[in-house]
Amino acid sequence: MDHSTIAPWASPFAQKRLVALEKLHAESSASQVAASVGQAQSDYHVRVNDGIMLYAGSNVLSPTVAALHDPALSTRPALGWPGEKVQTAVQEIEHLEVMTARQVARSLNGKFAEVRFLTATMANLAAYIAFTAPGDTIAVLSPEAGGHASHQQILGTAGIRGLTVQHLPYSPRNFDIDVGAIHAFVHRVRPRLIVVGGSVTLFPHNLGPIREAADEVGAVLLYDASHTAGLIAAGHYQDPLDEGAHVVTFSTYKTYGGPAGGAAVTDSAEFAERLSEAAYPILLSNYDPARLGPLAVAAREAIDQSPGWATTTIDYARELAVQLDSLGLVVVGRHLGYTQSHQVVIDASLLGGGVAAVQRLERDGIYCGACRLPWQRRDTLPDGVRLGTQEFVRRGAGLDTVADLAKLIHRSLIATPGESLSADSIELRRRVTTDIWGRHVDVPVLEDGSSV
Repeated sequence: MDHSTIAPWASPFAQKRLVALEKLHAESSASQVAASVGQAQSDYHVRVNDGIMLYAGSNVLSPTVAALHDPALSTRPALGWPGEKVQTAVQEIEHLEVMTARQVARSLNGKFAEVRFLTATMANLAAYIAFTAPGDTIAVLSPEAGGHASHQQILGTAGIRGLTVQHLPYSPRNFDIDVGAIHAFVHRVRPRLIVVGGSVTLFPHNLGPIREAADEVGAVLLYDASHTAGLIAAGHYQDPLDEGAHVVTFSTYKTYGGPAGGAAVTDSAEFAERLSEAAYPILLSNYDPARLGPLAVAAREAIDQSPGWATTTIDYARELAVQLDSLGLVVVGRHLGYTQSHQVVIDASLLGGGVAAVQRLERDGIYCGACRLPWQRRDTLPDGVRLGTQEFVRRGAGLDTVADLAKLIHRSLIATPGESLSADSIELRRRVTTDIWGRHVDVPVLEDGSSV
């Protein structure tokens, strides 16, 4: 088998795809590269407009947020605080920094916000720098309990800081920390930082007992709201800072609806200063000021909910879970009402596992992701399918589409090999042609009636 020239170390599965792509892309001029880039971008929009996007970690921007992105700002360094910038001619960027910090802090009901992080993983690393030293212990959720890779020691960001990671006691039945065991655990482990929140977030955390335990050993409690920040800003999920978290980190897209990036919010001036110093000069030299204006607007839109999407997003997730369960799929969290967020998780262990299930759905034009389940062994592949409703709702899907979507997902997961349901996905997608801002989206169709 041929090997990739750009990643010869990649897995056999990646090698096959990489080699095919490298054979296609041997462009030898700027005009050829531009043409290929334009084609790839065009094909992406066709795929998204033609399919059903249920990935829990993506979203679509509002018209205002998208229109305010100015790439000219991206190449303008603006280091330091307003009034003492290293560079000149950046006064307008100072306006954007102040507006964005204030709006992002307000959206999470905090006093201080650091908004320069390029990812939430970078925001988490900043927290490790701010609140721990190499060799310290932190306590986080395991991957099976929904903990993100940036929380982990092995192949994770915490390991880069030289931290020892201990996994918090967890109750799979409650989908939350085992509050009966948390006090004994923290006194035994003595963590400097406790991290909750993460990738699979069906239900709020019971933060009170966790904060009490953190205070007993002098630990900082960090809440990673990467998936739920937009719901929090809208007032439709728990308020982490009010309920006991010292710091909230999050992705600025996903449910938040802003440009890609990360942020951290806190009520503590001391903690905010530490996070700021971790951002610059430790982790960042330059950053992308073009993110700021769109992010400020996205923060305010998440608060104002005009047009509203958060209520429908959660209602859609709950109803989708009910419908999937009624069709015979194993939807986790049934005894707790399935979900209180934008996420729905299917146990696909009897369907060949989460990875295979996600691949079947993708072939039928339904895009989602695999996840681990709390009762899995750590040496096994993900058994869960994680669905997110936020993007489909913002693209205009109403509750009148839930039953048909559930039937389509069910049929896709139990379909016989070789059976394609992509035409049915396109048909359902064609019913969602106007997004929540009133923008009409035409689904590209060939003369024979098939999808592009």
